[in-house]
Amino acid sequence: MDIEILSESGLAHWGGLIAIPEASYPALNETAAQIRADADLLAIFAAFYEKTALRGEWKREWSPLEIDPLVSQRMGERAVQFYLLAHLAALPHTWQFYQKRGISLEIFQATLLDVQFYMQDYFDLHGIWGYTVFPWIWRHLAGELFRFGRLQYQPSSFSGGVTALRRRADGEILLLADPEQPLRPDGWAWGAGLSPEQRTPPDGSSWLPVFEITDQGWRGHPVSPYGPVQKQPVSLPAAEWEVALQKGDPILDLHIPRRDPLNAQTCGESYAQALVFFAEQFPEHRSKALFCHTWMFSPQLQQFLTPESNIVKFQREFYLYPSAGSPAFLWNFVFGDKYPDRASAPRDTGLRRVVLDWLADGKQIFDLPGIMLHSPAAWGSQPYMRRWDERAGG
Repeated sequence: MDIEILSESGLAHWGGLIAIPEASYPALNETAAQIRADADLLAIFAAFYEKTALRGEWKREWSPLEIDPLVSQRMGERAVQFYLLAHLAALPHTWQFYQKRGISLEIFQATLLDVQFYMQDYFDLHGIWGYTVFPWIWRHLAGELFRFGRLQYQPSSFSGGVTALRRRADGEILLLADPEQPLRPDGWAWGAGLSPEQRTPPDGSSWLPVFEITDQGWRGHPVSPYGPVQKQPVSLPAAEWEVALQKGDPILDLHIPRRDPLNAQTCGESYAQALVFFAEQFPEHRSKALFCHTWMFSPQLQQFLTPESNIVKFQREFYLYPSAGSPAFLWNFVFGDKYPDRASAPRDTGLRRVVLDWLADGKQIFDLPGIMLHSPAAWGSQPYMRRWDERAGG
């Protein structure tokens, strides 16, 4: 079986196309040569290639990729290079998918830039070229995730238990809480702010919100756009309100590549491009909302960053809702694997300093999901939190 990526010319072509680090080629070519020369390794490689690149049977669960014991035994720390090459072997098929649909080389290259970033990140951390974010990159290779400008998008279905209602008169959005989500007394999700091993089953202090659908409309506990559920239920008449988003509806799952700064203009432009692209390429997927679950939606960020912070502005563009998040999501992106705890973490940036000070004071940090239902042209208007604040102030 001829697998392009295992040849020096194939690696040079496809690696160059997605701009993997130039310095990685000698190590990857050496690994490819070892695979070609070892019948057992080549058989494992070919089987992985057939399963993923040819049949599309990618490991979709967010869990570490299982390393074949023989690959680990014979390749040691370079086993990650084996599986990096095994994933990159799908690139010709990914590009063929793009060509059949008339998707540009520019979008292909922009989408696959994540490979370059995570390869460099692995090298900076371990001193050898590698890659371990395999549960993430299959989306790019399978043609299920695309990047436009600043942001990335993946067609999906809304899995949240909240229901978004839109007032017919003025378009105002109100979320009613998930009736199956146990809550703390303060309206946040039970277990929020704790690591999975610290969490306990809900006790007598927890409560469940109500959600009822009647001929007259809906009754439930409203969710503040900042995330917590309010204690007083509300009734929304069907004559004045309509469903804007509910579980199972088509959405675009938004992802935020690292490094580049965020601002309303670049985000709005990106979203506008995405809507045009998916309407043309996937017309059957009529997205009703933008969904995002990111460390940037840790609600505590608004308490220790300024309103002018791009992170705060980005967070305020979405309507947040409860989830049992933990400090780990934010910690991973702010400090990375190199600094696993507060004792080793540096105070070399403003964000790192305020996070460390916040945690040192015994305060919680946890991430939330959020949705956005306004148009790209309105990016920057922050309609959900702004209206909530105006109502509270009035």
